Amino acid sequence: MYNLGKEMALSRINSKDCDYIVALVGAPNSGKTTLFNVLTGSSEFVANWPGVTVDVRVAVMRVDSKRLCVVDLPGTYSISGDTAEERVTRSFLAENPVDVIVVLADSTILERSLYLPLEVMSVYDNVILVLTKADEAEKKGISIDVKGLSRELGIPVIMISALEGKGIDELLRVIREYIESKRRPTQGVKIDYGKLSPYIEELAKHIHKLGVDERRAKWFAAALIQGHEWVIEELKKLKHDNRDDGKDIEELERLAKRIRDRLRREGIEPVVEIPRIYYDLAAALYEKYVKKKEEEVKLSRLDRLLLHPFLGPVISGLASFAIILLAYIVATGSPLDSLLDALGFHRAARLVSEYSLVNLVAAGMDWLASVAESAIPNPVIARMIGEGVLSSSYGVGLVISFLPLVAVMMLILGVLEDSGVLTRLAAGFDNVFRRFGVSGKALFPVLVSFGCNVPGVLSTRIMENEEERRAVIFALPFIPCSARLTVILAFAHVFFGSGIEKALVVLVVYAIAIMAFLLTLRLFGYFEGLEPSELVLELTPIKKPSMRVVWWFFWDKIKHFLVRAGTVITIASIILWILASYGPSGYLKYNETSYNPGASYAASIGKAMAPYVELLFGVNESLAWRIGFGLLGGFLAKEVFLDSLAAVSPIHSNGEEFATLKAYSLDPWTALALLVAVTLYVPCISTLSVIYAETRSIKLTTTVFLYDLSVASLAALVIRLIGDLLAII
Repeated sequence: MYNLGKEMALSRINSKDCDYIVALVGAPNSGKTTLFNVLTGSSEFVANWPGVTVDVRVAVMRVDSKRLCVVDLPGTYSISGDTAEERVTRSFLAENPVDVIVVLADSTILERSLYLPLEVMSVYDNVILVLTKADEAEKKGISIDVKGLSRELGIPVIMISALEGKGIDELLRVIREYIESKRRPTQGVKIDYGKLSPYIEELAKHIHKLGVDERRAKWFAAALIQGHEWVIEELKKLKHDNRDDGKDIEELERLAKRIRDRLRREGIEPVVEIPRIYYDLAAALYEKYVKKKEEEVKLSRLDRLLLHPFLGPVISGLASFAIILLAYIVATGSPLDSLLDALGFHRAARLVSEYSLVNLVAAGMDWLASVAESAIPNPVIARMIGEGVLSSSYGVGLVISFLPLVAVMMLILGVLEDSGVLTRLAAGFDNVFRRFGVSGKALFPVLVSFGCNVPGVLSTRIMENEEERRAVIFALPFIPCSARLTVILAFAHVFFGSGIEKALVVLVVYAIAIMAFLLTLRLFGYFEGLEPSELVLELTPIKKPSMRVVWWFFWDKIKHFLVRAGTVITIASIILWILASYGPSGYLKYNETSYNPGASYAASIGKAMAPYVELLFGVNESLAWRIGFGLLGGFLAKEVFLDSLAAVSPIHSNGEEFATLKAYSLDPWTALALLVAVTLYVPCISTLSVIYAETRSIKLTTTVFLYDLSVASLAALVIRLIGDLLAII
């Protein structure tokens, strides 16, 4: 077994890399990725499908001196729909010479999980059905007549427990037989479409004439009657290859529409009826071949609370807050240090704060930066590597400083997901988020983002589909992270009077930011035609999590965080460092009296921003370019906004607390407008980098940048105008 060590063109696997291809197909939580890891040892590379943001895992294992490529396709409930997962799975099976399709069904919920296998078997003949979670089925008293089911379906059916290794040898033996003999079942599963059969047969005949084999033509016809446009696109590709004018496809599309309209007039909705036919067949097979001990189905007390329409969101929110708080306590020591300090344990509070995981990692990166600066003879390169790349305030050092928080959070999420708790928390908050266009799984990315938007964006991987994930990613930068909290608290302390005013300012800024997030979700859904996905969750019994599964979940997320985000951030940080360290007169010497940040290219950009700053905040030109420079620093990291303001402050520090900030002499309304702008405006470079790394879309990343800047500008302008109006009154 070995790693390919390179990225393939994932739409097509190169036959030179693989002697045989085995594709794993299964629904989310069916045990597919667990089986993949057991078969291959997780010796894979992860690549992105062209045009979408869906991971496809590929690993190579040796079978009798042959290279067997095992492909873990994205979890999907069907291969006929329009989600990214369905498109990738469908396209991969169609465009690659797949020797064996291993399609999985969860044996503990076989009646519902047979839908996907039946659909795959109706199209392909090189299928092996694997029934997963045999150990759990046995504990639940579920007995499955595997041989009888195999005879009925005409394909091998194997029951396995990937975690315990049961059935794995038999699966490998059957895969080897498929490869060696190229044997195929004499007939595939035939679907009786009932009243729809004449219409599907009519469409299938037309599709078959276009060069599609009979079985696939029937599948295409069923999908076309349901209104799935991908069928037309596939047929157009086929006709384009054959240099046809495509008029017959247009006629086929019109015929499908007439059939669909006729069925609807008869009270038959194809998009509902055809899935029902598959589910009815699955139910019949379940009734015939599965026996289960009778037991009364009861919701636990926890389930009843979390699924309550009013108590559910409250309890889920509090529980989720406690989970996030635990992550921050473990990773940063906060707010445990504040609590200890308030109780009088000042030394313990200081130790918890100074020796937190985040501070230790940051200190380690700063030490590494100082070593690098000392070891590199060229002072400019030394400063660029030390300060611009390794320092905990910039570049890779900044990314690595996020690592403890991300690691702890992903570890907790892995435990929650495998234990069954995560699905319950998401279900409890589903009704609230559905009002704004997404399912309840958006709760966790939001809560994580209150600490840092970077792991928040990464956490969107738990969303049900790509459309919802993109919507949440688009809106998440409005959630105030802990860095912005630092800015908010500093501004509240410096520019506002009483404690009530300070607290009110913090509350108002957070309220505006959260409202911007929610309204953006709704706006995104409106323009993209997004409807919240049904939160299809199996509330399986809460169980002790498997440490192997938790580790796979944990390492997958951490690996993506380090490799995909860190690379982009390094490049961007070096560019920004160069802008701040060079000016028209050349390199600005560091830590010398001749060093003048106002002479840098970054300051020139700040001065170019001065008219914009003057318009929004009504400040004079002298303050405007300094604030512009601060906004540039905030783009690197939000807390750097304060440092940037201090660096170009109208005065030097005179020993008074926050003297460099107080020198800006902003009135409360201007300070509030600037504070809201800093909270809402463009995400920091780390967040933007991760957004690009996760979406692989320059368009979306650029749109986030411009949209957030526009919203921040509008909000700041409105607040300042309100202040001006009240001053006149």
